[in-house]
Amino acid sequence: MLASIGLAASSVQAQGQGQGVPARRAAYTRDDTRGLIDDYSESLQNGNRFGNSRRPDVPNNPGAGITAEMRQIRPLIHSFAEAASQLTYSMNEQITRFPGLRSLYSDALTVSAEAIGLDRHAAQLSDHRSLLDDFEQLDADWQELAYKLQNVRGLPAETRDAISDLTALDQQIRKALNTQPQINRQDLALEAAGLAGDLENLQEDVSAELGRTQQAQQYLIQAGRSRQQILAVVAMSRDSQYDTASLVREFKQYEAFWQPLAAKLQAEDNRYLERDIRRISLSTSKIHQLLLLPQSVDKAQLVYMAATLKKDIDDFFSRTPLIMVMHLPKASRALATADQFYGVCEHFVDQVNRGEGHDELVDSFRYIEEADHGFTDVYAAVNSDKAVASLQRIEQTVATIRTSLHIQREDFDRNAAIALAASIANLTEQLDIATKQWLANDNQSFTTQCRQETATLVSQATAIHNDLVRGVPVSQLQREIDLSYDHWRTAYKYLVKCQTEDRPALGRLSGRLTPALVELRTMISQSTVEQTAQRPVRR
Repeated sequence: MLASIGLAASSVQAQGQGQGVPARRAAYTRDDTRGLIDDYSESLQNGNRFGNSRRPDVPNNPGAGITAEMRQIRPLIHSFAEAASQLTYSMNEQITRFPGLRSLYSDALTVSAEAIGLDRHAAQLSDHRSLLDDFEQLDADWQELAYKLQNVRGLPAETRDAISDLTALDQQIRKALNTQPQINRQDLALEAAGLAGDLENLQEDVSAELGRTQQAQQYLIQAGRSRQQILAVVAMSRDSQYDTASLVREFKQYEAFWQPLAAKLQAEDNRYLERDIRRISLSTSKIHQLLLLPQSVDKAQLVYMAATLKKDIDDFFSRTPLIMVMHLPKASRALATADQFYGVCEHFVDQVNRGEGHDELVDSFRYIEEADHGFTDVYAAVNSDKAVASLQRIEQTVATIRTSLHIQREDFDRNAAIALAASIANLTEQLDIATKQWLANDNQSFTTQCRQETATLVSQATAIHNDLVRGVPVSQLQREIDLSYDHWRTAYKYLVKCQTEDRPALGRLSGRLTPALVELRTMISQSTVEQTAQRPVRR
């Protein structure tokens, strides 16, 4: 059954059904992928030895005897680890055929690394309780990945079976450990806190735009209750005594407050309120996914967001004088590109109003994505900061529609890469400071080399972040991120030798830096692979 996973990649080329065309080269070879998994897993393992584990690293005690639960879960964990790696290999080889896997590949690497680490710990420890925290993190990460994979259409039957097999193994381990299904509570708390901030901004904009009218006061009351409700989700997600069911109930109560308010605000036809609605809707959809709630589509919201997108396009042209358009390098395509963008938006609204199914709406949205790419390709060179800001709003609205449809982004997400690069730049600076502090008090034979490696990491991470913000083509960043990754691997070999009181700090920073570098390197590497997925024929 689980052995069928390995057949997924070869079956992709044989199958003629589903979405896409025969796959070309993958972002990584199978050996590359295995190396990434091993690096990530080693980082997790050394993070524990650094003193960065949530559980005591209790050695195996033959005298105490192995628990019955440990005997039961050892083979299950081993099977899960092997199957997760095979699925990751398969996903890597299918990315060019199914671009929806692109944004999920780093998640698969994380699950594989965590599973391998758990398998090694299970072989070393006697008491199953020592594995509980680590397994619950793996359980949360796997369930989120499996949830997102549901909406990658056209995957081969072997791959779908592999996902089902991994879910079954996860359930068996969970049952043996007597633990409940987990969610990523930290991500939930962060997203919910951001949503509370968006609701506060909404209150400020309502006051500024609508004044002291009775209607404005009602909006403020409803927005205030919505905000307090989501703040309750933030607090509960940080408190382990509340289970997932309690969080879901609290979030649904928030939705009961927010959805009627959103419908009323949409009727105000105010650009500032539209911006707030877009941000709140995006965060609400993300929390919906983090709670692994059944995937549903709010058709009224889709119609509203498509109308907002058309307004965004109008706003762009109101900020872009005709003379600027005439002098664009691709001016000959300007009118046709804009007309196409309007047309696909109208087509999407028509399909939503007709009650078309989810698959049809996804196909229609893909035309919006294509039109957006073509529009940006033509107009991105416009010499106007206001116009560029309008292009950014268009991209944000498209992202909100995408999230509302519960589908994965298929192209390179520069904004996500910029945020990740900023985090890496911060981490490398902190690591460089911590390394200097360690070596200043504990001189080593490799002190000079280690300092050079961490200093180089800082400069390279800063350069990558700056280049991403400036819009440098991703293909030009491939060599930079590869060099940074190699320097990090060299520096890491020095850092694990630390035996002073600086060790925990170095461990915490290393445990965060490795997965961040792996993810950014993966994003950049995959973006350089030619995307060959076909779009459905419009009828």
